[in-house]
Amino acid sequence: MDGLKLTAAAFFRSKGKSVVTEKEFIMGISMDLRWMRPADTEELLSLLLAEGHLEKDGEYLRPAFDIHGTDVPLMFRPPDDLVKGKMGKHRPAAPPADDLLSELMAKVEPLGMKRKEFIVSVNAIQKRINVDIEIAALLMLREKGVDISGYIDASYELIRSR
Repeated sequence: MDGLKLTAAAFFRSKGKSVVTEKEFIMGISMDLRWMRPADTEELLSLLLAEGHLEKDGEYLRPAFDIHGTDVPLMFRPPDDLVKGKMGKHRPAAPPADDLLSELMAKVEPLGMKRKEFIVSVNAIQKRINVDIEIAALLMLREKGVDISGYIDASYELIRSR
């Protein structure tokens, strides 16, 4: 069976739904299942729509085939080159954890927040919602109004490489 179609079936069956929003699809595959980076998930979505495996109705996505008639292997995970093979993109190497966290800390200094205060706040977020420190740092920066879009893929790759 086509790897794209199998990936779509595995996703929808793991969610237990036959309809999801585009955001739910992207976040589900990249953050919940950790199958690929958000940017690759967006490419996957484009491919699934282009090849007719998914239908889009407004903001909702649904499979264009019977997901229950698809034999999805237990513990299915799409191959790392699924999107790369179709789109010709290569994944960048994950940045070292210290470098990413340092970059994120540098973003708060122009806001007038001291590094120590930032770290205390990030640690509180990390404990409260049980996430990696980089994710907690991104949440803190977003809360302060900083554009974090350039750091999402790097954070994802770093966490996935652990």
